[in-house]
Amino acid sequence: MFVDEAQITIHAGKGGNGCMHFRREKYIPKGGPDGGNGGRGGDVIFEAVRNISTLYDYRHQKVFRAPDGKPGDQSNMTGGSGDDLILRVPVGTQVRIETMGNDKTKPPSRLLYDMVREGQQVIIAEGGDGGKGNAGFVSSVRQAPGFAEKGDLGESFTLSLELKLVADVALVGYPSVGKSTFISVISNAKPKIAEYHFTTINPNLGVVDVEGRELVFVDIPGLIEGASDGKGLGHRFLKHIERSQFVLHLIDVMSDTPLKDFEIIQKELKKFSKTLAEKPFLPVYTKIDATDEELEEFLIDEFEAKFGIRPYKVSAATHEGMDGLLKYVASQISEDESLMAGEESLWDEEDESEEIVQFRPAEGQQDRRLVVIEKSEFWWSLSGDRLDQLARKTDWENEHAQERLYDVLKKWGTLRKLDKLGAIPGDKLRFGEYFLEYRGV
Repeated sequence: MFVDEAQITIHAGKGGNGCMHFRREKYIPKGGPDGGNGGRGGDVIFEAVRNISTLYDYRHQKVFRAPDGKPGDQSNMTGGSGDDLILRVPVGTQVRIETMGNDKTKPPSRLLYDMVREGQQVIIAEGGDGGKGNAGFVSSVRQAPGFAEKGDLGESFTLSLELKLVADVALVGYPSVGKSTFISVISNAKPKIAEYHFTTINPNLGVVDVEGRELVFVDIPGLIEGASDGKGLGHRFLKHIERSQFVLHLIDVMSDTPLKDFEIIQKELKKFSKTLAEKPFLPVYTKIDATDEELEEFLIDEFEAKFGIRPYKVSAATHEGMDGLLKYVASQISEDESLMAGEESLWDEEDESEEIVQFRPAEGQQDRRLVVIEKSEFWWSLSGDRLDQLARKTDWENEHAQERLYDVLKKWGTLRKLDKLGAIPGDKLRFGEYFLEYRGV
């Protein structure tokens, strides 16, 4: 089944908890803390591949989780990192993140990456950091820390996946003009072929070797008048030819109205997308094995007189004209893959040398140590990028861990700010769902 849209939720792995342990051996009276750090959680990585042409794998399974990191252990042993989860998608898949909240002024989703190159990898969700073991908190004033950090949560996102096939050449035209036969003759594609309309109900991709170059052709269901408004089948798949560099417009030479057929399809392409309408194209008369040369030349001359372009003529059944047409098409196709993207993505062309690109939604938005203080009737709410992370990694059942977080607030100057704002000893400080008591500066 051909599936070109899906919505999924991804969860990167949680970091492993740090270990709280003291070395105790018979002949080493002062062994000290030796709890190791937890391992990092696994990342969620998207990879574009050629051997998949549909998002069917994401139709039923909606939630994907990368493995968690392993906890640290005694003897300063660091826990193992969680394996990365690699989600393979077809080349041409657009990854969009769903916009949170009820703000109607914002689009429901925004484009993160356009997976237009085979082998392209993007880290979408980063695994959580492992928690520090108590050995990592030893200092001149804290020589025997009685606490360790919890592992941080991995990132989670709700994503929309939309497939727009990546091909060099698109085949368009009315139903039964011979598109499926055409692509089956020139490539390895095996579309359904029959003597009735709308034989093709899904796009077909075919790879064609033209003088040592591999070109990818895409055949979509036949278009009819009103296709851009939802009539027929082709409108659903017009997006799959937006990336093509070149369009072959096939016209049945036996049609009663070949010129009108051409005009209608061109009009539908223009109504659907300005980008699609402006692509270079070539009209091609098909099924010339079913007519005579005199009629063919009359139709070609008539077409040229009206539209100013001389169409090719071919027969997929006898292969007449096919080689010449393919050589001409190959001469019109650039080898620059960036021309197939069609839409701007967050892919940085200057970073193409990197094997994996990483998506960082909040990078550079604020100072990580910035603390936002809000006063309510019952408590002071404290939040911030780095502070929220520290709160998540704090073992709230351990008094020593809570004291460490209080010391951090003191070092950052947050306690002085609270004092100036009117906080008094005994007030509650809220960190998400957890609380500390304010004891003064």
